[in-house]
Amino acid sequence: MSDLFETQNEVTQDDCDAFAQNLVEGSVTPVPWQGFHSYTLRSNSGLIIQFRSKVSPLDSSTTKLAKQVHGHLAPATTYHGLMPNSSVSVWVMEIIAGIGYLFTASTITTAKLDITVTDFAKFYAASWK
Repeated sequence: MSDLFETQNEVTQDDCDAFAQNLVEGSVTPVPWQGFHSYTLRSNSGLIIQFRSKVSPLDSSTTKLAKQVHGHLAPATTYHGLMPNSSVSVWVMEIIAGIGYLFTASTITTAKLDITVTDFAKFYAASWK
């Protein structure tokens, strides 16, 4: 489970679950993988609800820029303030279809990643000439 509840004792998992259910007006389920300093839920309505520690904030301008630059590959992300009496922020984002990098990374060999990094390095080095 998320370490958010170990580092932010002013909220509980039940608090976050109830807040998320009220926010999306429906049922929510924790995602099977949890990030560091956050707690993430999935709603039946196609939304992700994420509770984030103040030590691991999202930046609204960065999420908006990612959406502008990457279009459908980046989720629309909305800040919903802080949990009551807490420094834990609440974010809602649309679910993006497809398989996340987290699930494909184990199938990518280190050699293939080395080639990709080398190719990028050559590309950037060539652009400075």
